Amino acid sequence: MHNDRPSPRRATYEKGIRIGGTGWFGRLSAVVVSAIVLVVAAMLSVVLLAVLFAVGTVVAGYLWWKMRALRRQASEFGDDGRTIDVEVVHKGSHGDDIAKR
Repeated sequence: MHNDRPSPRRATYEKGIRIGGTGWFGRLSAVVVSAIVLVVAAMLSVVLLAVLFAVGTVVAGYLWWKMRALRRQASEFGDDGRTIDVEVVHKGSHGDDIAKR
């Protein structure tokens, strides 16, 4: 039983050129398109990695600069970097129960 209709998997133009078939042209075009997609994805990932590295470097530099300024300000007040400011609050103190005030 042979009918003259084209196969439903393939689209044909009026001149009989098949599109999307499994022939050598379809396989070659699939390989070429796959290679192009792979190269574009690799380039995009390299650019994205470079941008993220640059942003991270700027943020780290900014934080380092601010911490440097804070350390310089603390040393002007006589802090040698080993002092820890602590406030001791005893459990039985009057400051524990605010509702009684």
